[in-house]
Amino acid sequence: MLLLKAWLLCVLILGISSLGYSSIKLDFNGKEREHIKKKIDLGNLANTDFCDLLNKAVMFYKVQRAGRLPDDDIPWRGNSALQDASPGSHPNANGDGDLSKGYFDAGDHVKFGFPMAGSMTMLGWGYLQNKDAIENCGASKIYLEDLQWGWDWLMAAHVSPNEFCGQVGNAEADHAYWGPPELMTMSRPTMIIDQNNPGTELALEASAALAICSLIMEDIDATYAANCLQHSKDLNSFGDTYRGIYSNSIPDAQNYYKSFSGYNDELVWGNIWLYKATEDKSYLDKAVNYYSEYDVGKMAQQDSHDWDLKAPGAALLLSQIFPGNQTYINDIEGYLNWWLPGGGVPYTPGGLAWIRMWAPARYAATTSFLMSVYGGDKYTSFTVKQIGYILGNNPNQQSFVVGIGPNHPINPHHRASHHSLTDNIMSPVNNTYLHLGALVGGPGQDDSYKDDRTDYVKNEVACDYQAGFVGSLAYLASQQ
Repeated sequence: MLLLKAWLLCVLILGISSLGYSSIKLDFNGKEREHIKKKIDLGNLANTDFCDLLNKAVMFYKVQRAGRLPDDDIPWRGNSALQDASPGSHPNANGDGDLSKGYFDAGDHVKFGFPMAGSMTMLGWGYLQNKDAIENCGASKIYLEDLQWGWDWLMAAHVSPNEFCGQVGNAEADHAYWGPPELMTMSRPTMIIDQNNPGTELALEASAALAICSLIMEDIDATYAANCLQHSKDLNSFGDTYRGIYSNSIPDAQNYYKSFSGYNDELVWGNIWLYKATEDKSYLDKAVNYYSEYDVGKMAQQDSHDWDLKAPGAALLLSQIFPGNQTYINDIEGYLNWWLPGGGVPYTPGGLAWIRMWAPARYAATTSFLMSVYGGDKYTSFTVKQIGYILGNNPNQQSFVVGIGPNHPINPHHRASHHSLTDNIMSPVNNTYLHLGALVGGPGQDDSYKDDRTDYVKNEVACDYQAGFVGSLAYLASQQ
């Protein structure tokens, strides 16, 4: 009998050992996904300290903060935009408006709600996907503070179930000023979407960001998570019930963040994330139906995942929720394969996947993140090579991250870090402060680049540029 028990124990141990790292791994929503795989080959990046890069990159959002700052993490930034407020609201005990927080969009000081929400969605997705690596790198505290600063603003902007403040600041007036945000004095109007002036893509994107908030915060602060989730549900209902293009309702955004793809992709995207947060199948049913009805898989092809278009990410998430569904697999792999060398997207001679001239590095960085989420050697090798290029592993030995890597930029198109006290983009000659870890726009199609502050196409920084870049860095940190 003892011999039989010993034999059975050996069989059990051998069986478990044979499973090894092929055991099923569950994602953040408890869904089965790919088997755990060995760590990828980082090639020339093997000795890169991705934890250090990640910690620098998440500080980007600290620089972009508006409002009354609770810390001096960025000593050269101070309180700003304290009077930003929703119509009819009352200042808090400090005299600050309810919309004083949030993020300045890029090198300017407008709070554009659509890309801000999109940035928080992508930043949050990166956290969910790479939580362990972020914790191991010691980056969790700053990362979560970045997210919460954005979430706080999104909830404050949602002033009633069917009203959302979609922009603060007149873009033309803002762009006419070149100086630090602490010294700006121009009027900053607040622009709203409501049931008479709808903005479906904006409402659904904010809903997605806050659904992710509930997923991240449920084990950290259950009350805060519940608040995020209620706003997410209300925004989903608002955006779906009262449909319209947000940039038609906020015309001031049209020259900066016009909705070119419309809102069908956000209807799918927002409902997927709310399903993940609630496990309420009605949201998933809507996402699946909208995906088919509006041919969102076709929208994903030969394009980029970005502040405007969420179709690629939607296809990826549905392929994870429905493993083996060939429609979703074909759609996401069609998108990803197009980005691979020879797949169709243009490449610079030095190796950057270059889809369009305005900030091509942000598109490559975001697609790198999607490649890492989907997994597989041919896709993760894209992540390694593209992030490598961005960090300076290219024929010109040119980094596109401020303060990091060879020949790194020091003069991004960024008012706060330039810190002109004379309203002059040319004075001082060099930026006063280093916006360390910020991803700039990137090179021309011929790999050409100059660290020129006046070049907002190649040399600006922005919240949406940084979000996909941070997700890619967190993934690469997980592989070390």
